Amino acid sequence: MSTFGAKIRSLRENLELSQQEVSEKIGCSSKVLSNYELDKREPDFETLIKLCDFFNVTADYLLNRTDNPKYFKEIVLSTQSESLLYYFDKLPEQYKNDVIRYAKLNLLDFQGINDKEI
Repeated sequence: MSTFGAKIRSLRENLELSQQEVSEKIGCSSKVLSNYELDKREPDFETLIKLCDFFNVTADYLLNRTDNPKYFKEIVLSTQSESLLYYFDKLPEQYKNDVIRYAKLNLLDFQGINDKEI
């Protein structure tokens, strides 16, 4: 499993950013960031949050509680749900909003039908 420092360095290098560029964004010196990457120093909570926000990963990922940088909760989806999410994700924003409205209207219609049957 990678160390905290190795993960920070890998994330930074994947974005092709220098230590200086990242340190400016999170509000620390490049020396401090270098010490994080070398596992010589650990960030305080505020800096950890800034790193998570900057790299768009969870604290659990940086702290080696999971290998999934986007992990929040394990969700098992049906094949239909996976398919819907796959195609939904490829739509432009304006169409995504249309799909959401359509789904809400269908749900309201469905609930109305079920209420009448009871």
